[in-house]
Amino acid sequence: MIPDGELVRRSLSQGSHHFGPLIQRHTAYVFALAMRMSQGQHAVAEDTVQQTFLNAFSRLKSFDRSQDFRGWLTAICVNCYREMLRRDPGLEQLDLSNVAVASSDSDDRAFVELIAPLQPEARILFILRYVYEYKVDEIATLMAMKPGSVKSKLSRATAQLRAIHAETNADSQPAECCRVKD
Repeated sequence: MIPDGELVRRSLSQGSHHFGPLIQRHTAYVFALAMRMSQGQHAVAEDTVQQTFLNAFSRLKSFDRSQDFRGWLTAICVNCYREMLRRDPGLEQLDLSNVAVASSDSDDRAFVELIAPLQPEARILFILRYVYEYKVDEIATLMAMKPGSVKSKLSRATAQLRAIHAETNADSQPAECCRVKD
C-alpha cells in the first residue's frame, strides 16, 4: 500500500487522480466522525464529508507530509462541521429516535445519546477524546485550542453530563471513560 504522504506528493506532482486512493482510504473514517458529530444526521454527515475532501484537495499544498494525513483530515472535517453549524444553527435540532449512528453498535448509539445534551464543541471534544482516543495535546492542535482549555471544557462537559444523568438515573455511576486524562 502506498503511504498517504506519497499519494499526496503524487497528487501534487503527477495529477489529481492520485487523490482518489486517499479518498477511498479515509472516507469511512471521515464519514463515521461526521455521523457522530452530527448525531447521526446522514445528510449532514454526507455534506460534511464532501466538503472535507474538497477542502483537503484544495489545501493539499499546505499538508506537511511528515505529519499524519488522517489527523489533518480530522481537523478539516471538524472545521467543516463547525462551519456548517455557524451557517445553519438549525442543524442542531434533532430527534435522536429517528437518526442513524455511525455503526449499528448499540454502544455507539448509547454514546451518541449520552453526549446529546452537550453543545456542539463539547460533543466534538468528547468524540475526539473518547471515541477516537486522541490525547488532549492532539485535540488542542486539531481544534486550535490550548491544552488547558481542552481539559477544562472536557471537565465542564463531564460535570454537566454527570448532573444530567444523575437526575435521570439516581443510582447510576459516572462512566470511567469520562475522566479527563492527558
